[in-house]
Amino acid sequence: MNEEKQLLELDRQWNEAYPQRDVAILDRVIADDWLCIDGAGLIISKKQLLDRVESSENFLDSYKFDEIALRMFKDAAIVTGRLSRTGRDEAGRFYLEQRYTRVYVKRNGCWQSVATQVTVVKQERLMETTPPNNSFNRSANSIAFICETCCL
Repeated sequence: MNEEKQLLELDRQWNEAYPQRDVAILDRVIADDWLCIDGAGLIISKKQLLDRVESSENFLDSYKFDEIALRMFKDAAIVTGRLSRTGRDEAGRFYLEQRYTRVYVKRNGCWQSVATQVTVVKQERLMETTPPNNSFNRSANSIAFICETCCL
């Protein structure tokens, strides 16, 4: 398998690890010195991400990763993509769309991510029964909680 395909497969495994809450895959894909700026602007470590994923009860109701692109630079690579998802937390249902950038480096023959940046593109609180005018309840505190729970 060429390196481009190998990296895209690694990234696909990362994406699939979230709904399965598979911290073993994330632990393998993410370097120990990895840092992320999540959708709320917080800097989180690998351990914090693994703890978030492991402790989440229901990470996603539905999700789609798309618009994935790869750029190679010898022993470094950048993967960008988009996540669209709906989920549920203690405040109810929500919709969230994010774009992400993941930086991978090749160390000792193995590819791992060393950095991630997540940008929230769209966020909405979904009412259990959407009113006819399709209005949404947007709470800054609720949205901040949603953003803090996901670092791609």
